[in-house]
Amino acid sequence: MKDYRPTYKYPIEYSDGWKKLTGRLPVRMTNDYLFRALLQSDNETLKAILASVLFMDRKDIKSARITNEVLLGERLDEKEYILDVSLILNNEAHIDLEMQVVKEPWWRDRSLSYIHRSFDGLNRGMGYGEARAVRQIAFCDFTLFNEAPEFYATYKLINVRNPGLVYSDKFVICNIDLTRTDLATEEDRRNGIDKWALFFKAGTWEDMKMLAAEDETMERAIAGMWKLTEEEMIQARCRAREDWEANHRWMNNTIARQKAELEQKDAEIARQGLEIEKQHIEIERQHREIERQHREIERQESEIGKYKAEVCQLEDDTGRLKKEMEQIKKIMKELSHGKV
Repeated sequence: MKDYRPTYKYPIEYSDGWKKLTGRLPVRMTNDYLFRALLQSDNETLKAILASVLFMDRKDIKSARITNEVLLGERLDEKEYILDVSLILNNEAHIDLEMQVVKEPWWRDRSLSYIHRSFDGLNRGMGYGEARAVRQIAFCDFTLFNEAPEFYATYKLINVRNPGLVYSDKFVICNIDLTRTDLATEEDRRNGIDKWALFFKAGTWEDMKMLAAEDETMERAIAGMWKLTEEEMIQARCRAREDWEANHRWMNNTIARQKAELEQKDAEIARQGLEIEKQHIEIERQHREIERQHREIERQESEIGKYKAEVCQLEDDTGRLKKEMEQIKKIMKELSHGKV
């Protein structure tokens, strides 16, 4: 069996040296490397977070064994660029914790892929009923569904026609929106989930002091975070992660902008296509109107021709009648002179 001894060379011990500090934090807890470093190095803080987000009593968490530890301070290889914390809780359930600050377009697909791989971890000879329950808990620095924001959202396999009928409790995805603590429910606040969200989002030592004043567990976590950020190699890895996230965010924004531009161009092409089609329809209508007018002109010309013929006939008849009238006048004149 693999040996899961801690790989961090210095145990996290409490110190209140951080209380003298002021101003901005050197690294915020939304940095996924610092997030992993703290949870990997301070098992008590890890258990406290688990108790909070799982709505459990702290004393009921007997063990939280991380199964994918990394050697803190060393350079990460490409396989470790996603810094989720995978652990076995009380030797019963598989929990996957992750800090995600960039809203990836494929985030939901990736979460499904990860939880599926965790659930499909049966060893040879094990029965399906022995599969551990799997719960993925993501702390997201963004809103997953803008049309339906929620601080702590839980997703399960349910019956579509009867949503109250859960297919299985062994497959659960949870998303905690760090930007919407205002939507935390009374149960969320009672379990301190909103406080952990504020801890992760804190930007100054003053913010941390306010949190520590209300909770000893939080004070220990802050001390651990401070100890880690004092380590030069840890700082270097955190900065590298921030650079990676900045580049990744820039790339996503660039892709999104280019996609929007392409969609705009496609929409303009479609609009122009519709306009051209309308113009073609109008041209065809005008052609039909011209043909109709041509036919009307031909009909009128035909009518004019008939009228001309009738006029000519009338003129001939008029000339003939004139001649007859002249003859009649001549005869009448002769009769009046007694020549006939």
